[in-house]
Amino acid sequence: MNISPVSAFSRVETRGGQLGDEGEASSFSGSSSIGVGLTSPLFSIIVPTYNEERFLPALLESIEKQTFQDYEVIIADDCSTDMTQNIARAYGARIVNNNGIGEYPSRNAAATVARGSILVFTGADTLMPRTLLSSAAAKFEKDPKLAGIYCPTYPYDAPLWAKIEFAMFHVLNTLIYWIAKEANASTAFFAIRTEMFRKTRGFQNTCFGDSTFTRQLSKGLRIRPCLDLVIFVSGRRTKMGMAGFNRHHIGLVMNVIFKPFRGSRWLRAENEHRNKIHSRASQS
Repeated sequence: MNISPVSAFSRVETRGGQLGDEGEASSFSGSSSIGVGLTSPLFSIIVPTYNEERFLPALLESIEKQTFQDYEVIIADDCSTDMTQNIARAYGARIVNNNGIGEYPSRNAAATVARGSILVFTGADTLMPRTLLSSAAAKFEKDPKLAGIYCPTYPYDAPLWAKIEFAMFHVLNTLIYWIAKEANASTAFFAIRTEMFRKTRGFQNTCFGDSTFTRQLSKGLRIRPCLDLVIFVSGRRTKMGMAGFNRHHIGLVMNVIFKPFRGSRWLRAENEHRNKIHSRASQS
């Protein structure tokens, strides 16, 4: 596999110091102070946040109810102004403070301080079925050559049209995997061995950074979908209406399926549009 091991991780500096109430400062443009644990869990669950006080408690509750308990939770917070960090502390999560660097760089930053041997990337508006982590652990244990897994997402509170679209996309995405052996994962749930992730440059800071990353990885590593697993996500992205939601889905389908369009001017413009929507600055 030809992926450069010199990555953005080398840009994260650490300094000694006591971990206090402000959490762990980590930024690609700054320095960090991290706590050192006595034991290493199997999973490091990484959640990027910006003002997620509405959704975060439900996710953390679903994690606490997992039948498999060998994990840590890392909240990669992009300077939230609400109760997000207080909620994270109340649930015992580690906090990585970022300074407006965006979703995918925040995921990369958290991965540099993760203690687990497997990284689990998810979102603040997801819900984990009780056996999700135990099932994932069993798959990695059964296959030592397995580098990463992902699964379908189900928008539990979305309108019917959106649920149908999600299902159609996952059928299409699975067919692409079986035909082309090309993995297009979503970071609603994507688990990867930490040692494998740290040999890469991490996620690109684009709107389709997750599928782009896993597509590249699957050229040389075993990254596969697990259709017996599911992650529940909120339908908040459908609040923009069918037209706005499908603008994103059209871009996603073009990025995943139609290779000639991946470098198109329209798709580049769509990347910029989506990044502005999801940036911390646009929400402040």
